[in-house]
Amino acid sequence: MTIEHADDDNHELRYWRDLEQRLPPKGVASIFTTDAACRDRLAAVRWPTGVACIKCGSMDVGHLALRKTYHCRNCRYQFTVLTGTSLRSSKLSAQLWFETAAEYIGWRATNSQHDFGIHALAAFMGVAYPTAFRVRKILKQDLGPGGPRLLAKCICCSSQV
Repeated sequence: MTIEHADDDNHELRYWRDLEQRLPPKGVASIFTTDAACRDRLAAVRWPTGVACIKCGSMDVGHLALRKTYHCRNCRYQFTVLTGTSLRSSKLSAQLWFETAAEYIGWRATNSQHDFGIHALAAFMGVAYPTAFRVRKILKQDLGPGGPRLLAKCICCSSQV
């Protein structure tokens, strides 16, 4: 192993451990007890000044709570809090995404050289192997260094994520 490779490994391990330290001490489920709470947190992170239409940018947006959908009164575009994110078109609940992201961060903080096994991830989530494979790919892209870190911004306590 070269010195540069060891430095990269140490940097990545520090990255994941830093994220893990920012997770809620009693776990994500203790703060985000419902799917609605998770969706509210996603909306607050995505639109800190209020929900804006992702098509035209208008702030004149209504909410259809029953369908978990926003609608723009200006251009009539309908969207959810997940539209336009890496979580789009997912059938999984936002709460499951939050809990899985926290588990993934914890795994990478202690096993930075090996990714979370897909069979273990499927068992944790209670989903099929292909779903776990897709979820792991999304988590790697979103949470990893250089990613958008939407989930990290939602579940980590510190605003410095």
